[in-house]
Amino acid sequence: MWYPYTLIIIFLLIVLLMPKRLTWREMYFSLGIIGFSTWLGDILVGDVFKAFQLGPSSKTYIIDYLFVTIIPPSIGLIYLNFLIHNKSILYKLLWVALSFLLEWGAVLSGYMTDKGWKTWYSIPVFLLVFTVFLPVHLKILRHEN
Repeated sequence: MWYPYTLIIIFLLIVLLMPKRLTWREMYFSLGIIGFSTWLGDILVGDVFKAFQLGPSSKTYIIDYLFVTIIPPSIGLIYLNFLIHNKSILYKLLWVALSFLLEWGAVLSGYMTDKGWKTWYSIPVFLLVFTVFLPVHLKILRHEN
């Protein structure tokens, strides 16, 4: 169970120590939107459709809540923090690859168990998130100012 604890610490440190290019308002709204989207997706796919399970047992522990609450929003904040309007598709694809590798690491470490879900199924989701959803989200936030 070292995997979720390690990732939580690493991503919290990165978010806290990175040079901030986002405003507090952008970070606040992004945390809420990304966190809600992650919870909704994980509940639908993991709990309702029973496609995967986090943690070593079918019981949900506090670490499972912390993992879902901290890791995806942290990844989203770091991505948005360094995203500028003319970032290349390579930047976005690197985040897709990183997210895939982190999920694959969860499976390899035994923290995530696939039950009908294949890890590569997440690639189209990550592509949509990093190439469409998050850039549009930031554009909407900045347009309102």
